[in-house]
Amino acid sequence: MALPIEDEKQLSVGSGFQAIKKIRGLLNVIDVTDPPESWENREKQVVFVELEDVIILEMFNDEEAPNLTDNKFSFYIPYAKAGKTPTKGSIYNKCWFTSAKELGFKPSSRMGQYVTLEKQDRLLFPFYADESEMEGNTEVALDENGKRKTKVVDGIEKVLVNLYARTKEGIPNHFCFVEDETADSDNVKLEIRDLIMGLNESAALRKLVSNPKAKQFPEFRDKFKSGALLDELGLKWVEVDGKQVIGVKDEGSSS
Repeated sequence: MALPIEDEKQLSVGSGFQAIKKIRGLLNVIDVTDPPESWENREKQVVFVELEDVIILEMFNDEEAPNLTDNKFSFYIPYAKAGKTPTKGSIYNKCWFTSAKELGFKPSSRMGQYVTLEKQDRLLFPFYADESEMEGNTEVALDENGKRKTKVVDGIEKVLVNLYARTKEGIPNHFCFVEDETADSDNVKLEIRDLIMGLNESAALRKLVSNPKAKQFPEFRDKFKSGALLDELGLKWVEVDGKQVIGVKDEGSSS
């Protein structure tokens, strides 16, 4: 027997694109535009973002990753009314712009480059609210002494709360820039190692050329062609059933 889930953050966030938490891809488009005609609220413009050659790195709650058409992925960031600038507490500023600034660049400077984006739980701004109406995207704000701050508004006592970049169920729902992995990252090398293990030369090369993750790091393909990759990854050619395939290099071996 097992108790049912009693934590909103453990509930399914829905299948498909809504459950995507972290992605990596080639940043192709950043464009301020009007929201889609199908949106009920079209008061503010949005930033349209599109990436190509995308791989999904992580899903919320281990949901199954959706298939991406042509390995492309796009999303919208709430911006501002036409002719106006976003506020300091806006999702655009707190998530998109500030996350890039923390890493030392402006978002537009990464156009045409691979980036890693993650939906993060970022504080937007504080405001006074009726505590009984709080949802998963708000938390009571506490001062340095751990005390709440309240005030009476229209005869009703309200408490100071912080609004976060989350859904009303408490799940982060807006992408931020995070540190991007490179071909020198141990995690990437391990994935490439596992990808080509046990394959012959032509099969390994096909994997390095066609696999979505490997395609993002063409250095591995080039090193494989030059003969340098296996040694770097601690691998070597071994004979299995009369065929040369990729295996693990013996400790202390130089070939």
